[in-house]
Amino acid sequence: MTDSTELLTFARLPAELLHAVKLAPLPVHLRELFARLPECLQLDAELGGEPGSWPLSARQLVKLALLSDQLRLVAARVVDTPGVRLKVFRGDRAWTPSHEALCRDIGSVVQGVLGELLTPDEAGALLGDFAFLSSNLATLATITRHMLRSTNEDQALHVLLSGITSGYSLGFNRAALFVWDEAAGRFAGSKGIGPLDEAEAHRIWEAIELEDRGIEQLILDYDSRHCDTRFQQLVREVTLAPEPGDEVFDALGADRPLLVRRAAPINPGLWCLDVRDEWVLAALRPHGRLLGFILADNRHNRAPVSANQLGQLSFFIDQTSLVWENLALLRRVEELARVDGLTGMLNRRELEVRLAHELARCRRHGRPCSLLIADIDYFKQVNDTRGHEAGDEVLRQVGRLFTEAVRADDVVGRYGGDEFVVVLPEAGAHQLRACAARVGALAAARGISLSAGGATWPMDCEDPATLLGCADRLLYEAKRLGRGRACLTDQEPVLFDAAPEA
Repeated sequence: MTDSTELLTFARLPAELLHAVKLAPLPVHLRELFARLPECLQLDAELGGEPGSWPLSARQLVKLALLSDQLRLVAARVVDTPGVRLKVFRGDRAWTPSHEALCRDIGSVVQGVLGELLTPDEAGALLGDFAFLSSNLATLATITRHMLRSTNEDQALHVLLSGITSGYSLGFNRAALFVWDEAAGRFAGSKGIGPLDEAEAHRIWEAIELEDRGIEQLILDYDSRHCDTRFQQLVREVTLAPEPGDEVFDALGADRPLLVRRAAPINPGLWCLDVRDEWVLAALRPHGRLLGFILADNRHNRAPVSANQLGQLSFFIDQTSLVWENLALLRRVEELARVDGLTGMLNRRELEVRLAHELARCRRHGRPCSLLIADIDYFKQVNDTRGHEAGDEVLRQVGRLFTEAVRADDVVGRYGGDEFVVVLPEAGAHQLRACAARVGALAAARGISLSAGGATWPMDCEDPATLLGCADRLLYEAKRLGRGRACLTDQEPVLFDAAPEA
């Protein structure tokens, strides 16, 4: 190139020339490609005539030098002769594209640059990087699609961890999810994917390779009954309480996944998971709201965590945690639709749905189903004399005692006002009477008087749909007899000031 003109930097290029360069559209993937080059390339430019007459790819290559740290404009000359002449070089290797080459698209020009200035090993490594990125973007798209389709939060979180551990995605040996418990100020172990020990690791990896299952098939094969692995059982026994100076505390303060290299962890919860040498911790914080925490490592094959893995994990978590947030919000909305806001018990609508379900199930299997309905005696007087806040507290107390009194499989909720219902699937008259006695005794111990009525299908009513009405009529019978008792069909009333029956 001629040396008769002044060398210019971008800052000193004529404004109209710089404007024309900046207007050249540049594919984003080329900027990413140059950002991954192993060494900075240099550009020497001789610029003449009107910029609008230059080939588009010439303006695009100059723009790359303007935007990329890996292509540096080292010399630019404005000359009187029309046209543009460019030379890209690296050390003693150089490539000068012809006018015909510059008239092709920018992709062809970049291929020429890389083909001339990179070694075969460097080009192979660059191709491997982009294959890894392409594969992970495809996997992320698959995982995000399945998470968005899922209404099962547990399944969606399993899919999330699958993307971190699958050999078809980020490829970590193990991944564990911990859910933030704000009240306790710690993370509770929730889910884990991966082998517990090296023998199990070899069995799993051999099975995956022999069956040649992709990420799509791994997701479709989800079955919560078969996902409760030994590693997941271990994760569920672990809590992570962040303390200043430990790895969990440091990861919470980081804005991206934290790569820890240490012989053994400081945090005792990580000790329990046999974490050592190298591992990654990442907080899931969509929209600034802390949801959970991810641990990922290569505990069994001891492969080092690459920069690509770490960068893709950050991108992966950012995207999938938003889906988790949406599912958590959906679950919360659905819970609110089923739950009474004051007592936290099932509301009337959900009670009626569950009653119909249990009656249908009991009828199908030829088993009885009982129901107890109760209300608070003189509740209006509590509101009138002590105020509605006191009345609300009484309702909450009654809700808690009902929950304490029932069996694990019973369905309990607030039917409305001061009325509460217990559905006792597969329970006959004896279990109904015992339940009524327990409820009444617990209420009496708290200074609360209840009246209740109970009935059992099919002994007390032929049509299951009339079970609630039958129990409700007996509730009013209990009130007529003086309150503080439960009336059950063809039985003596249960007085609630007596000790509960066995």
